[in-house]
Amino acid sequence: DSFARGISFDQVAFELISATGNDDPTSDQYNGAANYILCLIGDDTTLITSRTSEVFLGQKLQCAQCHSHPGSKVAQNQFWEMDAFFAQTTTAQLNDGSTSLANVDYVGKSKSLENAESYFEQPTGEIRVAYPAFLGQKANINSGELAEFDRREWLAKLVRYSPLLAKSVVNRLWSHFFGFGFTQPIDDLGPHNPVSHPELFELLARQTMASEYDLRLTMKWIVLSDAFRRSSTFSPTNDFDSPEQGSSPLFSRYYTRQLQPEEVYQSLQVLAGIQRDPNAFRTQELAQRAWLGRFVQNMDTDEGNESNLFDGDIRQSLAMMNGELMQKVTDLDNNTTLGKIIRSEMENPAKLEHLFLAALSRKPTQQESTVVLDLVSDPSVDAVQVFQDIWWALLNSNEFILDH
Repeated sequence: DSFARGISFDQVAFELISATGNDDPTSDQYNGAANYILCLIGDDTTLITSRTSEVFLGQKLQCAQCHSHPGSKVAQNQFWEMDAFFAQTTTAQLNDGSTSLANVDYVGKSKSLENAESYFEQPTGEIRVAYPAFLGQKANINSGELAEFDRREWLAKLVRYSPLLAKSVVNRLWSHFFGFGFTQPIDDLGPHNPVSHPELFELLARQTMASEYDLRLTMKWIVLSDAFRRSSTFSPTNDFDSPEQGSSPLFSRYYTRQLQPEEVYQSLQVLAGIQRDPNAFRTQELAQRAWLGRFVQNMDTDEGNESNLFDGDIRQSLAMMNGELMQKVTDLDNNTTLGKIIRSEMENPAKLEHLFLAALSRKPTQQESTVVLDLVSDPSVDAVQVFQDIWWALLNSNEFILDH
């Protein structure tokens, strides 16, 4: 919604990190941005800290929660100093079942508002104190009084104006379109993990900041690049470019990858002629979650990671082939892509071509056309049923779920 309304990404980041409100869309206090922290907060705020640093700064601080990270040179105190920004954060379960997110005055174990400290334990067993600091940059104010020092809002501003925000989002967008970022992993920027194309990376980051974080422009630059237009076909000049095997990506070809489950679901929704209805948002959201539940595996790690999988197991195959959504897509209703093509005045060759273009973004090969058109020209064969079967087969093919 924010993207559609043209809200800048730095503003989105600020709102997500500093949000207060509750998660009930019918409430006057509803704030969708609050769900970011509500989904991460637990008995403490450490998961919020690690996820915020990864998503918005491209910095992996998770390992530094327990010890200084020797590879990235991130000290343990940096994690806990970042975590101290969330010390005022609190949640409450309301009578209507919703959850609210708020900030309150914070006092450390010393019970002092003016010097509200946090503590962490080093591997040696020594207990150390931590006050808010942004990647080593001290806030120079230790107060826990909300009216004097809104810690989350302060952090949100620091993130918003950090050059790491532009680098992080550029790396994520590049990875979204190519399957690989300028670094592997994409949320671990730093001298210990050099980017593959530093000049291009820095240019895109600078231009993203200059555009006031209009990500529509950043995405436009990426998809209009020579790299994005390249074929996925191997050739004698790029057969060594194989990041799928662990090497650094050179982007000399387009890397074939599976669509994410969300992308497949949205594609099927379009083909089924199902429009987003603002008045039925909750119902449609639940339907999407139920469908995605067959493909999204919660890894149940400390980082709260998820893994989106199309691994071809029987459960997933049945969901694709025989699920309710697939039945809608292959229905001859006037709103579906199939129904519109079948009921058109086009000749059979044109109908077949449109089916292939809609499903696979290519025309049928000569062999494919010959087989199908010979079949539908037989008077004893139900041509509509043939096209319906072809459509079903195309949507259940590997080619449909591959970005190539």
